[in-house]
Amino acid sequence: MKKLTLLLLVVILLTACGPKPQDVVNSWQAALNKGDIDAALSYLADDTTVTIVPPAEGDGIYNGHAEIRGWYETIAAGKGSGALRDCKTEGDTLTCVSTYADEGLKAMGVDFIEGSWAAVIRDGKIQSYTFTITPESLAKFPPPPSTPVEALAGSINDIAGTWWFSQAGIMLEYKADGSYRVFSGSETIDEGTFSFNAGKVTYLTSAIHCADNPSATYEIYITTQDGQPVWLRSQLVGEDKCRDREDSGKGKGKFQHP
Repeated sequence: MKKLTLLLLVVILLTACGPKPQDVVNSWQAALNKGDIDAALSYLADDTTVTIVPPAEGDGIYNGHAEIRGWYETIAAGKGSGALRDCKTEGDTLTCVSTYADEGLKAMGVDFIEGSWAAVIRDGKIQSYTFTITPESLAKFPPPPSTPVEALAGSINDIAGTWWFSQAGIMLEYKADGSYRVFSGSETIDEGTFSFNAGKVTYLTSAIHCADNPSATYEIYITTQDGQPVWLRSQLVGEDKCRDREDSGKGKGKFQHP
């Protein structure tokens, strides 16, 4: 009976002398701030789950050391630094306010982000933790780039500018006065006039390659992103007897300058 009592006392003492959850978390945070990934992982259980809400990439969930290591490598590469404050312990759960900053955030104009950090700590190891970013921090991020939108050109001003057709190796310049020029470097390949109506360009005259067959009509589609022109695509309407013009206009032309 005395041996059993002594054994129980030893177990209780060992448990009481184990690392406190706050100490485990502080050591983990210090290692991660130093970019010492192996040391940071040593404070995590083998099957730890890390969850970032909302996700910075993918689904924001990292399971086990292999996946978490990849996430920590991203943090270390960006010189990430975190701090925990106002921590409260309830059972085996530690909840803190977490502040985080790195070079990537700074490049976006975000000085730092803040959120709730909740971890389950058992047997001296972090079993799981979740970082939930506050709405106030999310509001610091610039809006994501808009999705490119293609639409039929609405006016001659929509197509005015110089467009690079890499497939043919040419530049196509439309001017708002109804003139056009096709060129490569300093060499003018063709030039002439056109009319614009309801999203369609009709070539009227050609000084060089299409002089014998100047007339042809193309629908013109413009892709814009964030209100700026990006691509021009032409679609032949009917027939173009000038094969050089039809071939050179295939594909998309990338907008160069007004």
